[in-house]
Amino acid sequence: MRYIRLRVWFLIGGLVLILFLLLKFAADSSGIYEGDNPITEQVITENYPELYSGVFERNVEKLEPFLTHSNDALRSQAWRAFASTPVDSLDPYLELAVQQNSEVAWFALSKHEVGSDQLKELEKLWEQRPELRSGIARLLGQQGDEESFTFLLDALDTDIAGEYHYALALSRLILRFELTEDQQVHLLQNAFDTNSDKVRRAYLYGWYRGAETPLQPVARDTLKGRWQAQGMGIDRTLDQYVNKMLPEETTYLLTNFYNGEQDLEHEVSLALELAASLEKIEMTSRNSLAARILLMHPNPHVKSRVLSSIEDKLEQNDDLYRYISSTMLEESGLSKSVWLEGVRVIGRIDTSFTNERQEGVEQSIEGNPYLLPKALDLWRTTESGEEYLDRLSGFVGQQDTLATMYALEDLNTFLENVEEPSEEIIRQIRDITFNALSYNDRGIVYMARPLLEREKLFQENDFQRINRVTDAFTLPKDVEALQQLGILYKERFEEQARPVIDSLAALKYAPLNRSFAEAGWDVEVPEEATPEFREPDWERLWELGANPKMRFQTVKGTFDLELYPLKAPATVSAIDSLSRAGAYDGVPFHRVVPNFVIQGGDVERQDGFGGPDFVLPTEASELEFERGAAGIASAGKDTEGSQYFMMHFWKPHLNGNYTLFGKVVEGMDVVERIEVGDRVRSISWY
Repeated sequence: MRYIRLRVWFLIGGLVLILFLLLKFAADSSGIYEGDNPITEQVITENYPELYSGVFERNVEKLEPFLTHSNDALRSQAWRAFASTPVDSLDPYLELAVQQNSEVAWFALSKHEVGSDQLKELEKLWEQRPELRSGIARLLGQQGDEESFTFLLDALDTDIAGEYHYALALSRLILRFELTEDQQVHLLQNAFDTNSDKVRRAYLYGWYRGAETPLQPVARDTLKGRWQAQGMGIDRTLDQYVNKMLPEETTYLLTNFYNGEQDLEHEVSLALELAASLEKIEMTSRNSLAARILLMHPNPHVKSRVLSSIEDKLEQNDDLYRYISSTMLEESGLSKSVWLEGVRVIGRIDTSFTNERQEGVEQSIEGNPYLLPKALDLWRTTESGEEYLDRLSGFVGQQDTLATMYALEDLNTFLENVEEPSEEIIRQIRDITFNALSYNDRGIVYMARPLLEREKLFQENDFQRINRVTDAFTLPKDVEALQQLGILYKERFEEQARPVIDSLAALKYAPLNRSFAEAGWDVEVPEEATPEFREPDWERLWELGANPKMRFQTVKGTFDLELYPLKAPATVSAIDSLSRAGAYDGVPFHRVVPNFVIQGGDVERQDGFGGPDFVLPTEASELEFERGAAGIASAGKDTEGSQYFMMHFWKPHLNGNYTLFGKVVEGMDVVERIEVGDRVRSISWY
């Protein structure tokens, strides 16, 4: 009997386990996810919704109690919200930031305009309170004037010189103000004297991005000497920066070194910089070898960048020409995007090469309309003007808004190379443009504006025909299109457009009226109304936990994000809702800028001009847009929606201007391989 009872208990236990597994499978398959460490701290769960009432109203008085809250998470999030909230006077908050001296408080202050008197007060505090210098430097880097720049430069020989925010502040100001050669040398010496790669990177960023004054000869020699003394391969970001600043001296050396170390294929950002530098240097035998090495890089963006860099340096039947035309373009696994770029480059020298591959060009864009710009670029450089315009007319006639936008964009490039268009060309362009405008599409209007500004193509008597599109647009959805028309009308059709502008301005939509005023129209700009934001599902957020992970299954592979619900709750909640509804499934990355970002998530149009049926607040933070950071695209403060982007490389000029809601923790190699038009198959929590 005891044996039978044991069997019964084992059977019951097995049934319970099976039932548990079935329920877990059902929960997983339904998309319901609960984090391993849900947020249960009562002070958080009870106070975050109240804090966000101040965020949603952009009401600083509602934020104030949380700026001094004893809970660090609430206090920090209040300061982050403060960064995007208007204030009448900054003085009391400046005093509070001095008291707390926290990184997030100084970040928040740096996003507000600081007056000259306040700048002077900060300079006094710099002398009186050395512990505040890092935060003050951060603020001066964002809001300082030329006197602030001089003030910071005077501190180069003090202890603050080794501090990250001080170095980055100088780099930000280098982008706006001039330096003497001696000052350049002094800064470079400080950069190399520091023991921190991060601080060195911050010092050099201004020159890497494009300083107001480029490096002078002695400064160039200093950079080269100190870099050589340190040695290649020690700091790979430094190698990349130096290549951008000294391409003639470093392109072959770095390509050969990293290729020899068998690291080049893993250093995509560096390889892209090397590929870009080929455009600036003479194509010697050594640099030709560097180009050949980079053309064999496994990343498609590197190959494409090399091709575009050397297109004006190729000669028919030289080694590079033969390799590209006879070997590389025949590879079976070659990306369609790279293949199109290669055919275009070779076709500039030998048009018969392109003509023999027209069928392949047509097939390349059939499965990926986002490759159409590359095909149009190819046709524009190899076909006659009439053939090319007939082709554009055909694309516009398909009533495909994406193809039409690309056609209009390329048409502008075509016109830049035509000094005196014939009457027939003008007629064709006008027909193409008016046919495109008839679709009443906001993205098309955006692309058409540069064409409509050309006096040789469109005259005053075309106004009524152009203006027909305004009747199809509504606010706020089509604000960008109406903003573009406002700029166009001021420049070309001011007298005729005045009644139209007045009627639109009477709607008192602040972003539109502000745009009109900036274009030169005399209109009243109403006080900015706070949008009606999407309310987060707070209970769901607490279930996700503090650091949930999300998996992106794409056509190029899988990458994983760790998300930050306590720093960007409105954003994370929206992404959770959209992903569980399958809204992101099948949506492409419509914008890819190598060494910068991949951008996708346009759930409405899939071309970058669309979004969801809700608006999110900007949830700016002190977090940095480093390699792998995930942010939300924006058309201005508090205009965020569904579009997300992931960073290829550190770009501090984005810091605090966009919502940063997570970071890639696995699969950056996949992020770097993604090309425009590649689609997300699914997004899920795990």
